[in-house]
Amino acid sequence: ARALGVSPQTATDICKGRSAITLPHLRNLISFFDIRAEFWLDDERLAPGDVDQVANKAAADAIEGSGLLGSEDPTRLLASLRTFARDRRETFEAQFPELTDAERALLGVANAPAATTAQPAPAAADAAHAAGG
Repeated sequence: ARALGVSPQTATDICKGRSAITLPHLRNLISFFDIRAEFWLDDERLAPGDVDQVANKAAADAIEGSGLLGSEDPTRLLASLRTFARDRRETFEAQFPELTDAERALLGVANAPAATTAQPAPAAADAAHAAGG
């Protein structure tokens, strides 16, 4: 409470949801804990994640600006994108050669050989045609 510039009672009231966080309180919380304002203002979240660190603000802003958080199910959407990238790995890597190793790992295409699919054996008629018959 002392580090945040509030009384112990005010700190307790904020923690228990009996008192709102004022702008000066919010600024002090951000400075002291190095956690972004969005975390402190979100009643649903109990613990900050990596994206909540002030040092990761650029990444958090990019995610927010992408619209990904507006998806009904961002986890499902990301899983679909990963599957798409893996299934079309060669084309995907040719199209986006500048991706970093970390980005490739996020998409599930890092350090794994490209998937190859076995070609089905030609039908007897195709084999006979290919042999000149």
